[in-house]
Amino acid sequence: PQGLSNTAWAYATLDHASPELFDAVAKEARGRLRGFAPQGLSNLVWAYAALGHASPELLDAVAAQATGQLRSFRRQGLVNLVWAFATLGHASPALFDAVAEEALRQVHEFKPQELANTAWAYSTLGHASPALLDAVATQARGRLTDFNPQELANTVWAFATLGQAAPALFDAVAKEARGRLQDFKPQELVNVAWAYAVADASSPDLFAAPGFVECCAAAEASLAEGGLCQLHQWQLWMDGCGHPWPKLPVELAERCHAAFCAGKGTPSRTQRLIAGVLAELDLKPREEVRTPQGYSLDAVVLMSGREVAVEVDGPSHFLGGEGGRTPNGATTLKRRQLRAAGWPLLAVPYWEWEAIRDDAAGRREYLLRGLRREVSK
Repeated sequence: PQGLSNTAWAYATLDHASPELFDAVAKEARGRLRGFAPQGLSNLVWAYAALGHASPELLDAVAAQATGQLRSFRRQGLVNLVWAFATLGHASPALFDAVAEEALRQVHEFKPQELANTAWAYSTLGHASPALLDAVATQARGRLTDFNPQELANTVWAFATLGQAAPALFDAVAKEARGRLQDFKPQELVNVAWAYAVADASSPDLFAAPGFVECCAAAEASLAEGGLCQLHQWQLWMDGCGHPWPKLPVELAERCHAAFCAGKGTPSRTQRLIAGVLAELDLKPREEVRTPQGYSLDAVVLMSGREVAVEVDGPSHFLGGEGGRTPNGATTLKRRQLRAAGWPLLAVPYWEWEAIRDDAAGRREYLLRGLRREVSK
């Protein structure tokens, strides 16, 4: 077992991909995981994640084996486990719950990178763990001078994505980041901006001075489309706050708006079904409507003389995906900004629609009741 994990670790450390070898190691390791030490298990999955080599059966087997012996894991092994699963996009709720419980006992020993990576891993897989995140926030606040820019950005991004309120942490990160903005990479800057918008964390320490927008402008050429979209949402949030703080230069703001409007969604099957029911109700739905802000609405109908937005929220809009019920940060921000712009908004969660999808009368009543409720607010 140690030879298997050491071999995988060595190839990953040298960034030397060897797909056939890693497939063979995974096959051999799955039947011998009881013989792996805790460090061997964490090193094994870390190696697969570091090289981006997906092995779902191995990860499931490691999760089952590790969950019962987490008391024997040191802090780095715990962090490497969840980081690896998150990096490979492999959800394992039972493992993440068990790691959270054990990490709470050790979090006071976590290094800054381990605190940031833990928060990032849980948020990347949309796995809420309020007690652990509260502990991470407490530990991080007093040690932010030891965080590098990526760790600062990843931490607030993670809390925003999970919808985990941490106002004291956001205030502390703002004060720490203010003097180091030149050290932030372009994507780290926009992750910070987006996180503060999602968390609705007004921070004069970070945004009142011109330094932040100047750094964003300087990084414009390096910003990908996704980063421009994040920055546009931040600008919308800034406009909504009403603070007389520096705004993005006009040309950059226009480029961000154009990037935000460039994406064209493909209606889901559920979205088409709901549009069909709205048509049956003679509400003449308009699909894929673009708002002045740049948001794309699944449908818009006229109800009691008012335009009402209808958003069909599938599993990707919620923490944990399928089975999730709590909106993720992106969904929360979109709903808030649409309503702030004056849109009555009927959000249709996937599980509510699934419960009535075979009931024609129930579907019509559900939509009418929801639309009337939103108009009357």
